[in-house]
Amino acid sequence: MPRWAAYAAYANSLAALAQLLSSGGDPKANDVAGLLNNVSGVVWAASFLPLAYVFYRASRERANVVSAAVFAFGIVGFGGAAYLEVARATGQITFDQETVAYYPVLGGIGVWMLMAGGIAVMETELRRAPLLFGAAVGGLWFVANVLFGVGGLPPARIEGPINDLTDGGVLLLEMGFLLQPFWGLWLARSFLAPPAATSPAAR
Repeated sequence: MPRWAAYAAYANSLAALAQLLSSGGDPKANDVAGLLNNVSGVVWAASFLPLAYVFYRASRERANVVSAAVFAFGIVGFGGAAYLEVARATGQITFDQETVAYYPVLGGIGVWMLMAGGIAVMETELRRAPLLFGAAVGGLWFVANVLFGVGGLPPARIEGPINDLTDGGVLLLEMGFLLQPFWGLWLARSFLAPPAATSPAAR
């Protein structure tokens, strides 16, 4: 596995952590926190691209059409996240608009993590544990958006309980945010690790 793939995974983890630490930072109210949040968001979205390419390259021999479709789907999701960050940083949209628009974008990225991880587990020799963990994180974001679709999107500024479905979606979304940096770290370590032993269980 090329070392740049591990560096991309590390960048993804660090950018996700920076987003968590600066979360809620509105450039209109706090220039430093808001700008850090937007910049780290762009880095976070961009760092997915080399990871998506690694998954596509590893699985295309056995799942060419499906892996290509998942790769393209991921690019749309990553591009959407980067666009929202740039649009907010340049004042094209408000902080509240960005927050609400991010929900379906995260759902799309979650679908990519779920599908790309699943295909990689079935069709590649990549280590399974971080792939399954990433698929689980993506599943949290996907299910959160399913709950939002039924219960309604949460407002940009949540001040109290809304309804059981929407509140459950918010909980799953936040769980995904907290777990996703660990996925990047785990994935990076697996990319840098020596080749796995011969038995599948060793992966």
